[in-house]
Amino acid sequence: MHPLAVEQNFRTRANRLQGWGIGLLACASLLWLYAAWQVFTSYDSTYNAVDCPAPVNAEPRDLYYEGPAGAHTDALQCASDRSWPQPLAALVVSVPLTAIGSGLLTAGYVSIRLRNHQDDLESAQN
Repeated sequence: MHPLAVEQNFRTRANRLQGWGIGLLACASLLWLYAAWQVFTSYDSTYNAVDCPAPVNAEPRDLYYEGPAGAHTDALQCASDRSWPQPLAALVVSVPLTAIGSGLLTAGYVSIRLRNHQDDLESAQN
C-alpha cells in the first residue's frame, strides 16, 4: 500500500473518532438541557389545575408547614405531580455518553496532533 494512502486512511479514522466524540457530547448536552428545562420551567398540576412554580423556585417550607390558605396542599400537589424519573434518567444516561464522547474526541485529536508532530520532526531532519 502506498504511504500516502496509509496516511490518508489514518487521518480519516482519526477524524471519524473526533466526529463520533462530538456527536456523543452533543447528545449528552441535549440530555442535560432537557433535565435543566424540567428544573427551571413551571408546569401545571394535572389533577386540580394548580399553577406550579419551577422546582428551582419552589418554596420547600410550604411542604412542611401549614401556610396561607391552601399553600400547603398546593405545594404537596405540585411536588407529587412533577415527574422526576425522566430528567434523572436523562442525567444518568448522559454520564457514559460524556465519558465515551470525551475519550473519542481526545483520542482523535491527540492522534492527529502526534501525526503532525511526527511530520514536523521528519521535515526538520531533512
